[in-house]
Amino acid sequence: MHSGYCLQRSPPFTACWVPPIPCEISRRVRTAHAVRAPLTSLPSVARQESSKQIVWSSSANTKYIPFKPEFFSSEPVELAGSWNNWSFNIPLTHDPTLGEACHVLQIDASQPDYLTFKYFVNGKWHLSRADAAAADEQGCVNNTITGRKLVRFSLPAPFAGPRLDDAEQEVHLVGSFTAWQVLIPMTLEADGEYHCTVALPPGRHVFKFLQLNPLPQRRAMYQAARAQQSLDKGRYYLHPTLPRETLPSGIEVNYLHVPPPPIFRVLYHTHCSEAYIHYRLAGYEESFRCARMYHTCTGLMTAYINSPAPDTSLEFIIQGTTSNGDSNGDGSSNGSSNHNGSTSGWQQQGSDWMHNRGSRASTSQPERDPPDGQPYYTASRPGTWRLKQGRLRLDEASQLHPLMLCTDLDGTLIEDQAEENDWIRRNDDATYSASLHFHQYVAPAGGLLVYNTGRSIGMVEGLLAKKKGVMPWPTAVITAVGTKIFLWDVAKNKWTADPAYEQLLDEGWNLNEVRQQAKKLLNRFNGAASVIDDGSEHPHRMSLQIQQHVLNDLVSQWSQGLMEAGVQHQMVASIGGDWRYVDCIAINAGKGRAMAYLAARFGIALEDVVAAGDSGNDLLMLGRLTEGNHPAIVMSNSHPEVWDWLARCSPEERSWIYTPKAERAAGLVEGLKAIIADKLAAQHARQLQEQQLLLQQQQPPLHLPGQPGTVRALRG
Repeated sequence: MHSGYCLQRSPPFTACWVPPIPCEISRRVRTAHAVRAPLTSLPSVARQESSKQIVWSSSANTKYIPFKPEFFSSEPVELAGSWNNWSFNIPLTHDPTLGEACHVLQIDASQPDYLTFKYFVNGKWHLSRADAAAADEQGCVNNTITGRKLVRFSLPAPFAGPRLDDAEQEVHLVGSFTAWQVLIPMTLEADGEYHCTVALPPGRHVFKFLQLNPLPQRRAMYQAARAQQSLDKGRYYLHPTLPRETLPSGIEVNYLHVPPPPIFRVLYHTHCSEAYIHYRLAGYEESFRCARMYHTCTGLMTAYINSPAPDTSLEFIIQGTTSNGDSNGDGSSNGSSNHNGSTSGWQQQGSDWMHNRGSRASTSQPERDPPDGQPYYTASRPGTWRLKQGRLRLDEASQLHPLMLCTDLDGTLIEDQAEENDWIRRNDDATYSASLHFHQYVAPAGGLLVYNTGRSIGMVEGLLAKKKGVMPWPTAVITAVGTKIFLWDVAKNKWTADPAYEQLLDEGWNLNEVRQQAKKLLNRFNGAASVIDDGSEHPHRMSLQIQQHVLNDLVSQWSQGLMEAGVQHQMVASIGGDWRYVDCIAINAGKGRAMAYLAARFGIALEDVVAAGDSGNDLLMLGRLTEGNHPAIVMSNSHPEVWDWLARCSPEERSWIYTPKAERAAGLVEGLKAIIADKLAAQHARQLQEQQLLLQQQQPPLHLPGQPGTVRALRG
């Protein structure tokens, strides 16, 4: 049986500036048509209605390029690119309730992968974190698809199900890479299987197959009513042999991890404001070519160069200058210019996260690395190479799956007091070092940062403003005991509650019933309990303050009354003191559940999620989740209840937990380094085992004299 998908090498591509695509290529690019349809079985969080886009193809020699920005936008998103000479923007299919958008380009499979693109939202340009980027001769930074892999999806016809309404069967692919809003058609070929080829960025992707009736006049004007009827009758299928997982919504999907293609990525630690890499591919080019590098964060510049083969080596030097016009004094800038000269933020919220620190004297003298008279650097094979202080090394951490660091704030990443003192300043320096480490060593490998805090979003915003230049900008913020998730809305430049997560928490929850049950108990236990939050601010949580001597009795009666009323809930109690705080929250809420939800949203496997905390209310994310174990960092300055909990953990659960010697932010870096080292060691062990198995399979049969049969020669 077919494996379900296979990876194909992309055509050669370099990160040099590429002239606009000729018009004949532009004419071969097809865009999709949008229809609206209610989807009840969509493998994502529950929703009433969603836009869905259908891309039709009549040729098997077609590849599809999905464009799905990873940022949240409440306003429509447009796509611009080199396929039409940047002549006009293409509106993406947009779901304003979820802040997601997607578009699929259909092009001839013979066309090379040198397309460049950028997103446009509310008058500003934005880059995608998931795709590679390149700077042109003017320093304009745009995304490229050079870092994508061609994945050929296959589904055996018998598993596509019976024909619907005695009509011709059509099978489509839909998944996280299309925001579950775009259907990519699959072609039935001579081998009896449905196929389609999709250019996907490296990372983890989930998907399903959808069968539905064909639409009439599909290449002409679409009839939305007929399209809606067909989508309502569609059936979703899983591939029988591909790995599966269950999303937080309870829907089962297939998944795959796309490895990076054979490209060179050079990470250059420098304080230059401008740098160019002069390179050649050994065995393929005699003369050197030039590409402009771009800033990814403070003190780090990047260049992507595609490789024609996995055994190619790269020879290069770097020339850079530091000008007096540096906006940040360290070579970084707060934005990058797009193709028409307007400003766009490469990692817009994070690019200036420490603009007011580390100011250095600048010079206009050119710099060469390595210095004159020394030979060029040689990267022996494709991969991510890190050049720092004259030493070039392969960055093995970039070979790992991306990590998502989900950290508490107070006592873990930062310390905060009303008045600044030497102790606070020392902790700020440690936080700054941790932030620099994350941006230079974790983020380049696709790492994400999430704050999981008991603070309100308003307090987090105030903290980010107060410690600007010290704290890094997060991808998401979890607040209110995991009952709120906030994403940065690029359209409105503010933190916005994730509506999809709120819909997930609505399942089985009834705030009015929770209030009524609590009111009865407050009257019964007069004076021994009081309301802290009745759910007005956080509708999926109600908080009480309860005296310790009646805690168990009151919580037990509260929970029993809610179960009899059919309210699905969970109780979270704090530890310590004569008065205890008890939160009654939705069954799908909690610090751990919110963390797992974001991991699924961002395509991060649970085993690659790192939780870090120091207090009792962090235990829900530090401990084992229902989906399984994940790495966790228990700070050395943790509260006593955390150490008591750690002593009760099973040996298997304890093996996932790291206890650094250093405190707070320094301990956070120490724990991250240990986790990455263990993951690299495990990866090397798996690779060695695979090599040994391959050698065993390749050994010729060895006939032992005097014994019947054949055995394989094994290496001792």
